[in-house]
Amino acid sequence: MTQKPNLNQMTRQALRAYVLSHRDDQEALHLYMDRLRTEPGVNRHTGAFDPEGAAHLESLIQQQANP
Repeated sequence: MTQKPNLNQMTRQALRAYVLSHRDDQEALHLYMDRLRTEPGVNRHTGAFDPEGAAHLESLIQQQANP
């Protein structure tokens, strides 16, 4: 069994790569999302509401919640 890396010491880019390769690690995902919200210099999409995109995201969330 490999030891989990210290997520708090990872750069945002390294954490993103970790999250993409460890998609079941909810702790890492939450930390990454927190960093996206709080770190300066992160470009966030601020476009108009996309009902089709929102419906797609909702279906993905439901699939994950009910495997």
